[in-house]
Amino acid sequence: MAYNIVCVFNKKPPCKWSWVSEIRSAADNSGRPPQQFCVRLNSKAKTGGGGQTIVCSIPMIKEEIPLAILMRALNIIGDKQI
Repeated sequence: MAYNIVCVFNKKPPCKWSWVSEIRSAADNSGRPPQQFCVRLNSKAKTGGGGQTIVCSIPMIKEEIPLAILMRALNIIGDKQI
């Protein structure tokens, strides 16, 4: 995979995700390994109750975080806009 370029993949039905977007960030003059940021869209649930959710996985945090919570934590979007 190329560094510092967003890659988007359409996943097929047995997969938990319908779309996955990834970026691997690497500095030009750094000896650090590249860091990967992923945004995933859940496949539609076959049973009722709820729609699709968007989650993110960021370096150094093992749990997936819903996109709305990440945007709020970074102060990008306000509570009323969410």
